[in-house]
Amino acid sequence: MISPTDVFEFNSKFTDKMRRIKIPLPPVDEKKKVIEDVDKDRRYAIDASIVRIMKSRKVLGYQQLVMECVEQLGRMFKPDVKAIKKRIEDLITRDYLERDKDNPNLFKYLA
Repeated sequence: MISPTDVFEFNSKFTDKMRRIKIPLPPVDEKKKVIEDVDKDRRYAIDASIVRIMKSRKVLGYQQLVMECVEQLGRMFKPDVKAIKKRIEDLITRDYLERDKDNPNLFKYLA
């Protein structure tokens, strides 16, 4: 495992009959884990952004919420609108938000 503090040096006197050096790639499992960790971190970031926006606004329409969320998270990564919608639905099931009874495109902050 390579850590950020590891130091590498080039050995200019090294010779090999093969003329090619094979450097092993990281295992596929490690790559999958990194991707899963990034996805999880992004879900948390989207949740936090939505809650921050709704906490300050109390009531907000779907399009406005998505636009503000994209704007807020744009400095870290470009969030997918589908991912934001999925996180909104998850926050509704966890009782952070609720849909307005008269207008389903309007959300209210609960917590």
